[in-house]
Amino acid sequence: MSSPITTESKLAFTSLRIWPAYGALPSFDPECLCVLAHLAFSRLNVHIKSNLSRFIFAKERLPLLLGDNDKISLAVGYEAIVDHCRKSHIDIDEQSSVDVADLLALNALIKSTFVPAVLDTFWLDDTYRSSIINVYARPLGGFPLAFIYGKQITEKIKDQFSITYGDKNFEQTRKTIFEKAKKTIDHLTFVLGKKPFLFGASPTSVDAYVFGYLAPLIHGPASNSGLARYASSRQNLRDFVDRILTVYLGDLARDSSSSESVSTSVPAMPKEDRLRDKIAVIGVGILTMCAYAYFSGLIRIEINQVE
Repeated sequence: MSSPITTESKLAFTSLRIWPAYGALPSFDPECLCVLAHLAFSRLNVHIKSNLSRFIFAKERLPLLLGDNDKISLAVGYEAIVDHCRKSHIDIDEQSSVDVADLLALNALIKSTFVPAVLDTFWLDDTYRSSIINVYARPLGGFPLAFIYGKQITEKIKDQFSITYGDKNFEQTRKTIFEKAKKTIDHLTFVLGKKPFLFGASPTSVDAYVFGYLAPLIHGPASNSGLARYASSRQNLRDFVDRILTVYLGDLARDSSSSESVSTSVPAMPKEDRLRDKIAVIGVGILTMCAYAYFSGLIRIEINQVE
């Protein structure tokens, strides 16, 4: 699938690779949603590609900005892509009358309090982690890549939390993260008020950042979590998310919903995929049992040379 995001400004890149759509979302990944919103706010002409091979999904970090006919990696991840846009003299914050200090302060607050709580809900909460992994599993090809990917992300977030908050009483740390996120949601509700965007009539990079983590929380598989319910109870935040989805990303969402290569929901796994996954599970089980039996001495392999 290839979908254009508006057509005014242009940069020296040919495409953006993202994780696929989910329900009403043009992508189920927070960072990808941040980038999509930022590019849409910037009115950039870029083609979106989400019908990638499973090898690409497993190998590359997404979102990935490519140039020179998709052969050169320009930037990987939300912050790097936004920085690339700014270096190309396309900066939506420069076009607004908002004080840069206010933008930086709110962005830092979101990054330090709200984002960790969303990541905790997605990857550390036992109730929702399997659901999140299942969403990522489809483009990854199912077991075992999805399991490996999910475990890597979970361990990475745990390490980040340990460095930031320390190793003592990890469960209490998670509760603290949740309480700080609730206060940040209250603050966002107050700052947004009845305005279309956080700082007025025009969107900024902070709006893209907030949207990227709010949208999959409200409309994703963890929408019944405590954090999602708390955010959804703020009507102006729900309207904020839905407004961006409809006004700025509506064409992209319709494009993805009408494309055969990208699904807007988690489809039922085809029979051949289910059979492949069953064979993979059985194969891994057999290899594990054989390795255990060999190293425990239950079986012995002798090789005799015949002269």
